[in-house]
Amino acid sequence: MKITALITQPGAVRRQAADLLVEGFDHPRGWSSLEAATREVEQVLRQGFAFAALEDSLLLGWIGGLSQYDGRVWELHPLVVRPDRRLRGIGGSLVAAFEEEARRRGALTFTLGTDDDCGDTSISGVNLYDDVPRHIEELHDLGRKHPFLFYRRLGYVVTGIMPDANGTGKPDIYMSKSARL
Repeated sequence: MKITALITQPGAVRRQAADLLVEGFDHPRGWSSLEAATREVEQVLRQGFAFAALEDSLLLGWIGGLSQYDGRVWELHPLVVRPDRRLRGIGGSLVAAFEEEARRRGALTFTLGTDDDCGDTSISGVNLYDDVPRHIEELHDLGRKHPFLFYRRLGYVVTGIMPDANGTGKPDIYMSKSARL
């Protein structure tokens, strides 16, 4: 496996990146059409940076980075790995490449959002407004291996939630990590 800048890859690999957004996310979490996914790939490449994990010409996964707060904060968006290649270290390698590049560009903080629009965590389907801090403190996976567990293992912490971000009872989970080594 080789990690390389997505922008330097031929059109066929960029098309695979868009395909992965459609195929690699459970619905409704992901992109509903190849056209929307293609626009997303182009936006990330235009506004930030992206890395590809390649095995020959096969795209195993990719990650993007978008600047916020005048470059002091970099959002990890998106991260996707082929379903048949998950749990093999590809996602962790892509996150490491993202963090290194964002640091090089002046990041003090890394951030991301990981939606729960499928009922995978304890904060899905409940009224979060009654006690947001308690819901964050008690956040746990319901046995479906929500991605927040992956990010937690990489040192990211929950820094907030957005109730109803994806519809009633379907929150977004905000996670961040210090860029200081």
